[in-house]
Amino acid sequence: MSHERFYSRVNGPTIHQFNHVRWLNEVTPRHLAGGGDPRHVTEYPLAAGWSNHSVPGYPHVLLESPDQQLHLTLEPTAPEARDTWWRIHPAERREWSAQFGGHTPVEIIAGFTDALSSRARVPLGDLWQLATSRGWSLYRQGSETAALAPDETAVLARVPNAVISDTPGWRWKAEVSVPITTERRLWLWGASIDETAPSAAIAGFVAALMNPAPLLRDEGQEPHTLFHLTSTRSTVLPEQLQQIHLQRLDDARRTMPSPSSPSGRPSSPEPAHRRKRR
Repeated sequence: MSHERFYSRVNGPTIHQFNHVRWLNEVTPRHLAGGGDPRHVTEYPLAAGWSNHSVPGYPHVLLESPDQQLHLTLEPTAPEARDTWWRIHPAERREWSAQFGGHTPVEIIAGFTDALSSRARVPLGDLWQLATSRGWSLYRQGSETAALAPDETAVLARVPNAVISDTPGWRWKAEVSVPITTERRLWLWGASIDETAPSAAIAGFVAALMNPAPLLRDEGQEPHTLFHLTSTRSTVLPEQLQQIHLQRLDDARRTMPSPSSPSGRPSSPEPAHRRKRR
């Protein structure tokens, strides 16, 4: 399908045509860079063999993993609302979930989703060492641990789930806000990931959140928090960003499961049906 006759962000710097993108800006800190292009998240699992169950004409994205065990949903709501836009969870038993607000930078969400296929077990306690190595400040209150970003606009915390139990579950929660007065802050986005989610995906999210490298944004794509971020013209051209993205999709295709069956699992032979003689 061609979108070239439409004025649309669909013609952005991914696998589609360019839509008058003249330059890119490098934005720091990355957690204030704004949402970005959602295809940075969705095109990777699609390249890795996920199936698309989105309903034509409705503004959402519904993706299912090759083994039919995981679902990824993007359902945009009002930009100023705190509602969750992104949800990732098991398809049947909701043993865990990961949720992200609409202004969460897609590169940070992709830190989680890109690692879903990894079976590596990552010690989550090591993530606090990563935080301190990146200049985040640790503080503890009872059994809870949190890390504050160097610019004090982002907090990552490990907190108990709101469940009445002798052994409550835990989740990793990120909150990003900027001060507007000495007593008030403007909330920008939040994320919540159950600790029972794949540890490699949790570690990928935290590493992407705390990465000091800037994020690239198209001209005019920067958020309205200019007093709290630094934006400079990048030497990376839009065409180069496209090639980086295409290479990332090639890496995703190498993780695709065997095509032995639609679900990625070996199928059992079905009994042959005898035809009745007439």
